Amino acid sequence: MNKAKAENLEQSRLVRREMGRHSVDCGEVQVSVVHGVIHLHGRVRPMRGHEANFEAEVTALLKSLRQRSGVRDVITDWTCVL
Repeated sequence: MNKAKAENLEQSRLVRREMGRHSVDCGEVQVSVVHGVIHLHGRVRPMRGHEANFEAEVTALLKSLRQRSGVRDVITDWTCVL
């Protein structure tokens, strides 16, 4: 495996870990990372009991992903299900 592919896989793992720190159900979200650009595809929904602050949680998640070292951009192509 070449260095760039290994770095992309590690970034994908870190993205998944960060998703787990927020009250957002990202179980139906596919993550891919290419050259520091994170692509998120699928459906996202609030965790049970956290519906009231869903938008704030999504905003916080995206902000924390954008602030990660090596991340150039975060592209979301997902549907929010309430």
